[in-house]
Amino acid sequence: MTIGSPYNFAETSNRPTQMLKDFIKNRNKLPKYLTMYSVAGTKNYVADGIVPVSSVEAGKYIYQGAVRHYIQITVTGRLAQHSELPQNNQVLQLIEEYVLTGNKGLRNNRR
Repeated sequence: MTIGSPYNFAETSNRPTQMLKDFIKNRNKLPKYLTMYSVAGTKNYVADGIVPVSSVEAGKYIYQGAVRHYIQITVTGRLAQHSELPQNNQVLQLIEEYVLTGNKGLRNNRR
């Protein structure tokens, strides 16, 4: 699970940065059995105050088709600013449900 990760730095355009190009180039090194959750925060449906939502969403170019599951989740409202995301109740619930508790079930899906 990544939270507010700027896969395309602070770019708001669709033009990929060198970092994103490198991630995409190396996506074949990701475990095929991986379930990837990418959490974006937004205060205004454009950015979380630091990272543009489009930069977080650029993770789809890295993970879709390279891992078993790629799930994009957007959190809005109170505590949705970048630095507040780790304290956001929705984010904490996602971590508990999909990483801490759900991780046991994922180990059995490595086929």
